[in-house]
Amino acid sequence: QDRGSEIAYALYVLARNKKASIGDLRYYADTQLEAFSSPMAVAQLAASLALYGDTPRAEATFKTALQLAKSTTDYDYYRSDYGSRLRDGAAMLALAAESKPVPTIVPELIKLVTRERAEARWTTTQDESWMLLAARALKEGNDTITLAVNGAAHSGGYSNQVEGSDLADSPLTIANTGKTPLQAVVTTVASPVQPLPAGGDGFTINRTYYKLDGTEANVTEATQNERYVVVLKVNEQNKWPSRLLVTDLLPAGFEIDNPGLVSSAQLTNFSWLAQTDAAHLEFRDDRFVAAFNPADGDHDHNLTLAYVVRAVTPGTYAHPAATVEDMYRPQYSARTATGMMEIKAP
Repeated sequence: QDRGSEIAYALYVLARNKKASIGDLRYYADTQLEAFSSPMAVAQLAASLALYGDTPRAEATFKTALQLAKSTTDYDYYRSDYGSRLRDGAAMLALAAESKPVPTIVPELIKLVTRERAEARWTTTQDESWMLLAARALKEGNDTITLAVNGAAHSGGYSNQVEGSDLADSPLTIANTGKTPLQAVVTTVASPVQPLPAGGDGFTINRTYYKLDGTEANVTEATQNERYVVVLKVNEQNKWPSRLLVTDLLPAGFEIDNPGLVSSAQLTNFSWLAQTDAAHLEFRDDRFVAAFNPADGDHDHNLTLAYVVRAVTPGTYAHPAATVEDMYRPQYSARTATGMMEIKAP
């Protein structure tokens, strides 16, 4: 599903920087299109041709990308390029909308992306990123849209971000003054009124704090300058090897004391704590991050991670959830409960 993707991306980057060979682009478009298995890769080749002014080949190659997307019926999220039908459609739309002249397939691509987004309950970061790029390309490339924003004339697409309190005091009114129907999307973001309980699908994750002597600690009332061992236990309920991302957001008064995973070798009171190898680790100011990339046939459905934090600043803080997610199948994830915690001076 990612055959030829590296070549297509490399050619597109070179074309954007005017370093590609038009002969190479035409060679792949004329004789090697079947070597590209991803609609996104074919669209990148088409966009490269458009950047070099070969409009007929660019148009034909964009149409090939669309036909390939239509013929793809696999909805499995497990693709090594993080792709999906929605991601590929949004990427094709972004690349086509940025091309000059704009290919004739753009309206059909808009319909394809709209349909795929409506059918997708869960989206990946790749899906979201390419949809954003597609929306930006359409907004910047369509001056035929005419609107009235709070009574004032506006040409082209419109986007704005407003606070809820400001919107309540000053309502925003947008009217379509053109002859063509338009689609409007409104996204709302808010914090939960109540702390979220633990939950998930496909995984369970538990977070426990211990004192250095091995006894369990209740950090709803932590002591300043005290060190704690954070133990995260992840259980995967699926049968396939998943590429996982485990994230533990720190309360504002905590900081990571020792930037490294710990095991029984470092902590004498934790003989039960096994050594865990991760593909990638990050010990940031505000979170702990671990990524796992198990190979087929070498997959442990249970993970135990431990690291050390220190209570630094007295105060009352929100206690965010620890999360685990499958980076290829966004419908599978889990979190611990959220809550509040307090750090008291000794």
